[in-house]
Amino acid sequence: MSRIPEAFVEEVVSRSDIVEVIGARVPLKKKGKEFAACCPFHQEKTPSFYVTPDKQFYHCFGCGAHGNVVGFLMEFDHLDFPTAIEHLAGRLGLEIPREKGDQEKLDRIGRLRQVTAAASDWFRGNLKRSPEAIDFLKQRGLTGETAARFALGFAPAGNHIEAAMGGRARPEELVATGLLIQRDNGDRYDRFRGRVIFPIRDPRGHVIGFGGRVIGPGEPKYLNSPETELFHKGYGVYGLYESRQVNQRPGQLIVVEGYMDVILLAQNGIPHVVATLGTATTAEQIDLLYRQTERLVFCFDGDAAGRRAAVKALSVALPLMQDGRDLRFAFLPDGEDPDSFVRAHGQAGFERFVEQEALGFDRFMTLHLDESIPGDDTAARARKNKQAHQLIERMPPGSLKRLTARQVDRHHGLFGRPFREENQPTGPTAAKRPPPSRSEEHAILRLALTHSRLTERLRPAEVWHGGQPPAVIQRLLDGTLTAEDRRIAEAQNLVGIENPEIAATMLGDILEKRRQREALAEKKRQQRANLAGGHPPTD
Repeated sequence: MSRIPEAFVEEVVSRSDIVEVIGARVPLKKKGKEFAACCPFHQEKTPSFYVTPDKQFYHCFGCGAHGNVVGFLMEFDHLDFPTAIEHLAGRLGLEIPREKGDQEKLDRIGRLRQVTAAASDWFRGNLKRSPEAIDFLKQRGLTGETAARFALGFAPAGNHIEAAMGGRARPEELVATGLLIQRDNGDRYDRFRGRVIFPIRDPRGHVIGFGGRVIGPGEPKYLNSPETELFHKGYGVYGLYESRQVNQRPGQLIVVEGYMDVILLAQNGIPHVVATLGTATTAEQIDLLYRQTERLVFCFDGDAAGRRAAVKALSVALPLMQDGRDLRFAFLPDGEDPDSFVRAHGQAGFERFVEQEALGFDRFMTLHLDESIPGDDTAARARKNKQAHQLIERMPPGSLKRLTARQVDRHHGLFGRPFREENQPTGPTAAKRPPPSRSEEHAILRLALTHSRLTERLRPAEVWHGGQPPAVIQRLLDGTLTAEDRRIAEAQNLVGIENPEIAATMLGDILEKRRQREALAEKKRQQRANLAGGHPPTD
């Protein structure tokens, strides 16, 4: 095996997430800016093994084990160096270069990164000297601290970058990074002129491209770097590096459409927000984001364009929806965007809106089909259900796929469709097995105990026949549940209730079935009373 180029090793190490790699093998717990666990290399009862994401290394204060992500794999998985590199490269979708040309390409990419970093510094310096650009950002509500955090800059009108970067970059390098445009006759001019500059950084902080927002009139309003060896619009996202500086593994990432939305939400205390780069969401972007978190919330305008963008994102995301992943869609009120909404309602209001109004991907799917296929008769429902299942078939096998299919069936009125785990026995033997016993009231209690906000749906008197809830539900509402109540509730086997959307749908179904059953019982009682009194039965 030929020697692996050092530049490629550095590339693999810089792009690998050490927390993700080690966390897949050792149960890490977040402690401040680090992650801790009992050391996997010696026996201990008190955690002394720490992973530091910012510096991308691990260290055990007990036995002294120390290294980067490659060293960990070599020690933990008992791999030699080339095999460890191959493993990490495979996770990143990279092929190990073996030819001289590959090494030259890596060296060239490293050089182009130096150019974009130097250009970013020049843009930042320009911003400090431009009252016009500073006033523009102030009018949008940005603080100097926020501008510094996102390394915002300014490109003055005219052609300046070639002269300004003369000692740090050759003209052909500026063309290769998209900072200069070269005409067929050999003339060169600045791509970004009279624009506020947004550096686009990869997850490790390397500047790979730029976005520019024109000040005053002019088209296009936003301009991005072209496709280069560094910058590929379909692979990167804006704001991910900045989000990772706050938390490497956030509970969720909110995906919005614009640079300013990302920046202003972060300034208002909502740091885990990213944006696609002026294109429809790609599978590569979603895969990158799911390596950072288990839940994505797409937050779009509520207009037709926002709905189309959401449908596209749903279609692209479904093949990546493996068990443990969550996907939601939040649509802002008419006339609002994330920027205006957070200004009007603040951090708490925006977070509350996303938590309460975001639709699970299965719910959004059915709503979209309801809107796009008219009618509610049997034939229309069958068409909607068929199209929904065609979408679901794109999902990878697993519990999430099966539960999604069941939820879609229930939405279209197929409540009696059996739900069966894959490889579960069928036929006479399976049919003889009695169904698990389940108390309806305790199933409701289990749902409310798992998701406390569902309790509020149980308080209105009109939810219950005669206005009075069952005794165990009344004890829940009064705060007087017994240990036995809780024990029986925990014994209820409700598959999928960890998902709030599924849990809410389950509760709605149970309450609706109770209402229908009680209404039918009341009708029969009335019929019997009429017959006993000599009156004809009602229809």
